[in-house]
Amino acid sequence: MKYITPLLLIFICFGCDNATKNATKDVAYFGGEIINPQDDYVLLYHQGAFVDSLQLDDNNRFLTKLKDHKNGLYKFYHNREYQYINLEKGDSLLLRLNTFAFDESLFFTGKGAEKNNFYIELFLLNESHEEPVYQYSQLDSDTFLKKIDSLQNIKLKKQEKFLVNNPNVSEEFKNFTDKVIKYRSFRYRETYQNMFHNLKKKDSTLSISDSFFDYKKDVDMNDSTMSYYRPYARYIMQFINNSSYSECMRKSWKGNQAVNTSLTYNKNKLALIDSLVTYPFLRNELLRFTAYSYYSHNTSNIPKNNEFFKIYQQVATDKESKEEISNLHIGVKNLQKGNSFSNQIYVYDSAYNRIPLNRLNSKKGKTIFYFWTSKQMRHKHLITEKIKVLAKEYPNLNIIGISLDSDHKRWKKAVAELKFPGSRQYRVGRKDDLLRDFALININKLIITDQSGNIVNGFASIYNTDLRDQLK
Repeated sequence: MKYITPLLLIFICFGCDNATKNATKDVAYFGGEIINPQDDYVLLYHQGAFVDSLQLDDNNRFLTKLKDHKNGLYKFYHNREYQYINLEKGDSLLLRLNTFAFDESLFFTGKGAEKNNFYIELFLLNESHEEPVYQYSQLDSDTFLKKIDSLQNIKLKKQEKFLVNNPNVSEEFKNFTDKVIKYRSFRYRETYQNMFHNLKKKDSTLSISDSFFDYKKDVDMNDSTMSYYRPYARYIMQFINNSSYSECMRKSWKGNQAVNTSLTYNKNKLALIDSLVTYPFLRNELLRFTAYSYYSHNTSNIPKNNEFFKIYQQVATDKESKEEISNLHIGVKNLQKGNSFSNQIYVYDSAYNRIPLNRLNSKKGKTIFYFWTSKQMRHKHLITEKIKVLAKEYPNLNIIGISLDSDHKRWKKAVAELKFPGSRQYRVGRKDDLLRDFALININKLIITDQSGNIVNGFASIYNTDLRDQLK
């Protein structure tokens, strides 16, 4: 599978070589081939900023020349999948991947390939260690540390071998792989701390030695070179989560709600991020993650939501993120039981007519609105089958499917493939409105309305165990 096509080989041998000879040291090339593409383009980002949209040709290949190139970590997306690459001036990097095994099939050729293939090897190794680490988390802390030190040594030996075979690799890339290894090991310790709470409930005599947490002295909460790397951000988020949880426990938690969904816990998180994280991009991403997590578990207590939102708005600094969370906050408030859809919320039918959502309710029975997208094939088929079962059980149920697709032709083709004549299908007006109109965080969401168009449950799920009780 991992071979290079003749056209791309010609590009490597001649195109990039000529570019180098013409003193284009400030230029880098990035291209490749996508097998079984799920979209017709690849998106490229650098430090959170959009760089380019790379169109696939008839052979599912793409290529771009990056002028005024900045060295470092880039992120490319195809459909919902993404991966990281390291691009430096003079690189001519080509990839080949099969979307059916995105990470596992990803392979690089051209100048700069060795370091990127090593990173993917490291990434896959980290992924393969997730299940063992979960099992190790059931052990005592000393045994756990020995286990994860062993896993870390495997990676360090591979890194050492790579550096011996590639002595000219940049110091920047070496430092990056150092941190990839280090912060994954740190995250394992945070995972253990989280799991330890459950172990402690079973055996109150268990304890973690103070030295277990010595690694926290080496944590840089504001590493500008890693702030755009999602695994690093996840680690910092887990660090914040555990710190907030510990703070709640120190104050002898007495709430009826689970700690990690409570307002107190999430307010602690906002305060910790505000005090510890100063790098703007990372700070606002962590605040944004916290807001999504909070609203995904808190949809009914509006006064508490208002309190959370007020604090979020005070500590967040990114205008776009603040607007996004504001829309989510409004959406949650608007979808409360007894409310009805605004006249300003609309969808499109197959003839491209704009239809107000509140006209789609039925006076014969309840209506359910469910969501899907052609870009998530597995989910599309799963939820369609589940909705078909409901349609048979509840013949008076008015079923409205809402697609998140923005491409009208693609959506119509996907609808035809559904083979679901018992439903009425529409697509969203604007993706930007999904939070404000539907508070859509999870695509498994359902909205249930009664014969009068009043909301019965604005936050149901296709997987709710009591869903059928709500449809009676």
